[in-house]
Amino acid sequence: MQIDIWSDFACPWCALGDYRLDAALARFEHADAVEVIHRAFELDPRAPARRPQTMEEVLVAKYGMNPQQVAAGHAQLTAYGAEVGMTFAFERIQLGNTFDAHRLARSVQGTAQEAAVVKGLFGAYFTDGRLLSDPVVLLDVARTAGVDEVGAKAVIESDAFAAEVRGEEEQARESDVTGVPYFLINGKWAIPGAQDVETLGLLLQRAWQRTESTSA
Repeated sequence: MQIDIWSDFACPWCALGDYRLDAALARFEHADAVEVIHRAFELDPRAPARRPQTMEEVLVAKYGMNPQQVAAGHAQLTAYGAEVGMTFAFERIQLGNTFDAHRLARSVQGTAQEAAVVKGLFGAYFTDGRLLSDPVVLLDVARTAGVDEVGAKAVIESDAFAAEVRGEEEQARESDVTGVPYFLINGKWAIPGAQDVETLGLLLQRAWQRTESTSA
């Protein structure tokens, strides 16, 4: 069974969704037969390499929220993250473009290092407050995840996998994906949003049963 996940490394609900899926798979008896593939989706493709604003300032300006509402939302996300092992430190976040981070993730898609790179990118952004447009940060994430340093450096310092990232984003548009995280099981069953662990577990069971019944 294949699960494709469209997400952005600057999306807290995407980070939460990734960790919640891991928690659901840890309880799923057929987890060894599940392949998870991460797909690119930029929330703001036109974002500069670095934004001078804080996340609070951006949310206040974009959604008309007040600082108290932002703080409450962040506290809720932090609590949700703690339930599944994801640490959010919203006050440390450095806003910027995530395209190069997606290229790095795409370069290890389907390898043993994919999950570690994805977790490393989410952690660098949301936990450590590191800038994902910084080549030094990306190389550090790759190295920590066990990716060959020479190969990772070559990807980061070029435009390698740019076409593949754009292709995945176009695929999302063609499928009318307007928000992330977006899970797609076996190319048929869509799960929008960061569902809770119990719901994801039920959906995994249902998809597995449908897969078995159609292959019988």
